[in-house]
Amino acid sequence: MLLTLAAGTMLAGMPAQAQEQAGASVPGDASTQDSDQPDIVVTGFRASQRSATKAKRDAAVILDSVAQDDVGRLPDLNIVEASRRITGVSVVGGADATKNRDIYQRATIRGLDPRYNLVTIDGIPLASPDWVYRGARLEMLPASLVSRIEAIKSVTAQYDPHALGGQINIVSKSAFDGRGDRSLVLNANAGDNDTAGKLVRGGGVTIRTDATAAARFGANREFGVVASAEYQRLPSTARAELPGDSNGAGWSYFTARGARTPFAAPSTGYPVPVRNQDYFFENMRTRLSGNLKLEWRPDDATALALFGGYYHDTDTETRYELLTVPTGAPTDVTPTSGRFARGDLQQGLTYQPVTRDTWLVDAKGHHDFGGGVVLDTTLARSQATYRELREMIKYDTNPQPGNATAGYLPAFGYAYRIVHGRPRLTLNDSAAANNPDSYRALYYRSIDRDLDSTVDYAKVNLGINAAAADRGFGANIGVAATRTDLAYDQRYAEYVPADAAGQTTIGSARGLLYDQRPGAYMTPDVPYLLIDRQAAWQRFAATRSAFVATNQIANNAADDFRDLETTKAAYAQALFRTDRFDVQAGVRYDDTRLVVDTNQPTSTAATAYRAVRRTTGYAYWLPSGLATYQLGDGMRLRAGVSKTIGRPDYSQYAVRNTFGVGTDGTLTISTGNPDLKPREAWNYDLSYEWYLGAGMISVAAFTKDIRNEIFTSSQQGPATLFQGVTYQTVFVNTPRNAASARVKGLEVGYTIDRVAAVPGLGFNANVTLLDGSYRQPVSAAGRAAGLPATRRTSGLIQQPDYIANLTVFYATGPVELRGSYNRIGRALQSADGDTPLRDLYQEPRQQVDVQARFAVRDGLDLVGQVQNLTKEAFVVRQGRRREDVNYFFPVGRTFWLGLSWTPKL
Repeated sequence: MLLTLAAGTMLAGMPAQAQEQAGASVPGDASTQDSDQPDIVVTGFRASQRSATKAKRDAAVILDSVAQDDVGRLPDLNIVEASRRITGVSVVGGADATKNRDIYQRATIRGLDPRYNLVTIDGIPLASPDWVYRGARLEMLPASLVSRIEAIKSVTAQYDPHALGGQINIVSKSAFDGRGDRSLVLNANAGDNDTAGKLVRGGGVTIRTDATAAARFGANREFGVVASAEYQRLPSTARAELPGDSNGAGWSYFTARGARTPFAAPSTGYPVPVRNQDYFFENMRTRLSGNLKLEWRPDDATALALFGGYYHDTDTETRYELLTVPTGAPTDVTPTSGRFARGDLQQGLTYQPVTRDTWLVDAKGHHDFGGGVVLDTTLARSQATYRELREMIKYDTNPQPGNATAGYLPAFGYAYRIVHGRPRLTLNDSAAANNPDSYRALYYRSIDRDLDSTVDYAKVNLGINAAAADRGFGANIGVAATRTDLAYDQRYAEYVPADAAGQTTIGSARGLLYDQRPGAYMTPDVPYLLIDRQAAWQRFAATRSAFVATNQIANNAADDFRDLETTKAAYAQALFRTDRFDVQAGVRYDDTRLVVDTNQPTSTAATAYRAVRRTTGYAYWLPSGLATYQLGDGMRLRAGVSKTIGRPDYSQYAVRNTFGVGTDGTLTISTGNPDLKPREAWNYDLSYEWYLGAGMISVAAFTKDIRNEIFTSSQQGPATLFQGVTYQTVFVNTPRNAASARVKGLEVGYTIDRVAAVPGLGFNANVTLLDGSYRQPVSAAGRAAGLPATRRTSGLIQQPDYIANLTVFYATGPVELRGSYNRIGRALQSADGDTPLRDLYQEPRQQVDVQARFAVRDGLDLVGQVQNLTKEAFVVRQGRRREDVNYFFPVGRTFWLGLSWTPKL
């Protein structure tokens, strides 16, 4: 269908394209691309699209991108939204199901988990304000920084090999971008998120505002400066449900004797909801950033640049929770209903503000010595911090004094119905469930999490006859070094009523609640009882003597770690270029040394810990090659092969043992893996590109053969002694290497920025089809239940089965209209070590955004935009045919209205 549409549009636009191609020089000479029609001024989204096409054609590697327009604006309001328009790129939300997930945070390239795709600014790695992912969260970075967002899909010897899918590179703005000696762009947008202010606090106005100024000065305009700043205020609320729990164990099977089991084979055959969590989130996100770049270009041979950036993100989140859990075996079970005689009900509050700060300072130098000899140098330091306070307050219908566990009562048993995979409960005594006096203190927790990360980076590259315009033989020779120092510390305090008398002294939830009682999804007859955080802590302070502190040595010691990772690399690349043929072949030697400091238990009971240091490392020879052949008439073929790696994330490196005890007596253990190996991948690429005068057609096929695929295995463990208590229900989460993995795909893109038959009309369409899997070992319990020793998953983690984008724009006179459609197919979110019935799948999601611009006068535009027009939710499913909902998270619609001012200076 896409190719048919392309053919029809090409015929419609052939006269204009023929004129443009007639003036073109040798295919592959990028200097002619934007000078085909010098009498036509290209503006708006058309300019953005044309810049991205030019970047693809000029690139020495296979890449796709999205670019700023003629006055320095991205086509979307932030980097994540813009990057999902790129062919082969999908975006994902947060990895923590217990936090707000209403925004996209990171990008996957060609189906590979964001953990294994590096994010860089001008090729420089950033320190991570996260212990799970390397590099920056894309949604933290400001749009005002960006000249172009590149998805680099075939890396060569000069690139860091941590690029199984590829790399996201942010090309920063330059004073020498070509928009004159002075420029200024001011964007101010106010909006309304239709979910904001729907709970306790008023949401207020949504704000995005930024300013970018650039100037060239000096006797010969040899100096340049670019400064930008951005501020965002993003309120939201969301009413979500999590019946499947974060590991899929919220749905369980039962044997004929009434025992829980994760397996269908020995059970009665029907999944039953056993952990029903309703969440209501109230969020306020604020972001503040600034960038400054100083440049000096005294002549065509020399360039120096100093860059500094600061990126601040605060996410103040309050989460209200209503949790219903049963005990015993269900009765009257059918495929869609059942009943539990006894249960427990909890009302909770989690206040979890997070602050992230990232700094980047770098210096770059370039000098052409003549005779084809060019030296490029880079020196950079990046620092990041993460500060989280998590206050958790729970009130329960039958708390057990002296510890953070709960009992069960007949009043809070429930009958359930399953409606479209979502449980709906009717409690035995809904009046008691609505009564604040039914709830007593279960625990008060205060948890601090701190992370500090520093990345030092240096690179030197010597090019010999290696510029794009050079012909004949050439070479690139270089060295690079990266030093990452990341430390994580957790401080955990938990207080519970000391005894029954203490429970009486502390009192019930009455007097601690807001007046609002919003409804919950899973318990329609029982609303949220919203705990007032300030009133609850005042109660705690007034009755402090009635509480005792629990033993949290495991959470205070076992979770802490420090990683010191040093990577040194050297590479050599040979080049050969003619007017029609270009080949580059090279090899990189990459050596990584690692020092990990952790605390390990001195016994299996985990009652005491000692400091442990572990050193390890790995080294790889990584060959790569890329060949380009110009077919003529704007067409070319490219073929590449490379070997890349995917380093484990920082927390996987650390051999940690963290413990969590649920209020239902479930023990969850998360462990590190000292024997974890980096992923290794052989990547094969083949692409066809046809550059038309007003657009481009591209078709790319690729395959990746991966060894040592890393996945987190979640499986049921044996009875475990922890701090003097033996727990019967135990879940163990461990990162492991799979034997092998693969992913292959096809990318088709078509861009046309001017259709002769309909002046002002243009569009961009791309489709990516992905097929991947890996071999996962099955646990001993799974094998005992009749499963094979290994099984093949239905995809890689976070790999959708397809990605589709369509953007249509129309410009006439002072008006520009744009509509964008993005759809991301089903993606495996996690794979269970026991059974595929607990594999979690992000369901297909689509989003429609529309934008209108009206030029009020020269340099001043009125801009209106609607994001997520159809209010599409995030849905995660599990089960035999994904019939059971694991997580349902609604996302609101946001309306924006603003001004964009680009005065002539």
